Amino acid sequence: MWQYIQGLLRALARADRSDSFVAFVTRESESLAPAQSNFERVRVNVRSSVRAWRVAYENTAFYALARRHRLDCLHWFSGNRALLSPAPSVVTIYDLQPYLRLSPYSWNKRLYLKFMTAQSVRRARVLLPMSEATAAGLTRILGSDPARMAVIPPVVGDEFQPADPGEAAAFRERRHLPGRFWLYVAHFYPHKNHLRLLEAYASLRREGPAWPLVLRGDDRGAEAEVRERSRELSLDKDLIFLPRLESEELPLLYAAATALVFPSLYEGGGIPVVEAMACGLPVAVSSIPPVMEFAGADALSFNPLDIASITAAMRRMAEEPALLETKRREGLGRAAGFRTEAVIPRLLEAYARAAASR
Repeated sequence: MWQYIQGLLRALARADRSDSFVAFVTRESESLAPAQSNFERVRVNVRSSVRAWRVAYENTAFYALARRHRLDCLHWFSGNRALLSPAPSVVTIYDLQPYLRLSPYSWNKRLYLKFMTAQSVRRARVLLPMSEATAAGLTRILGSDPARMAVIPPVVGDEFQPADPGEAAAFRERRHLPGRFWLYVAHFYPHKNHLRLLEAYASLRREGPAWPLVLRGDDRGAEAEVRERSRELSLDKDLIFLPRLESEELPLLYAAATALVFPSLYEGGGIPVVEAMACGLPVAVSSIPPVMEFAGADALSFNPLDIASITAAMRRMAEEPALLETKRREGLGRAAGFRTEAVIPRLLEAYARAAASR
């Protein structure tokens, strides 16, 4: 979520220097707001990690604070909005995980998120789903009117570009990475499908030498199981768990890799896929609709539930240099649709629609 917010705000700052924006931030999120003259940062004293405190604050003190700024509209980035909004609201909806069997949330958090999402959908003037797939889900599950939606995909920042080969080599050396490797960027949730990826990779290794596999993600409850399965499959020597990187290092990680494999079972879209494409990294992806919406035919796709399908896609990437080059070139073109000039005009139009509804 933070990655999406930061990318959108940075792009908004680049594209619009005439309108005035107020960013309500906490101590943890202050760095997300651009340091620019038409962006005013207002620090709010709330711990966003404590849900009851945050909800109480949003519907009391924050309401009064925001009203004093006489906002034309208010963009809620957290996937839901407060019960009371001091200005016409637009709400970003990343995905609909609380409504799905694959949801990683506890039952009580699912109930809370379902309630907050439903009331946000009813009350928002404009809904901003991250993908057409999420928009379709809003209509199917919650009966949302497509006319009240504007799909706003992530913005891929200018830092995501093909890197100088020397810089990529220096990054590999600094991070003790091999010259060629598979990369998967995803936090360790069950629905990220790491276990099937390990099975597919083990199958690939049984066929002959294979590039090492690098996993970059934070633990969200499933990392221990992934590590245990990797030991059972004797993958320890060829599997690398990469620690947290500085944000400026992520483009270099993509540039240093040979190919991205993305086997997720559920996504709102698939931000790492378009970031990798923008850096010139060929990608092999899950064929689920949200990911295919972002990647299109410019990625090699596979059935994420079928280990043999994942293995076959990885084998093709490894054995066909011409395919790697084709997907690299096509991916660069695909990523252009996620740059500032392609996304921000749609966001500003959504703001104008909300403001006009006062």
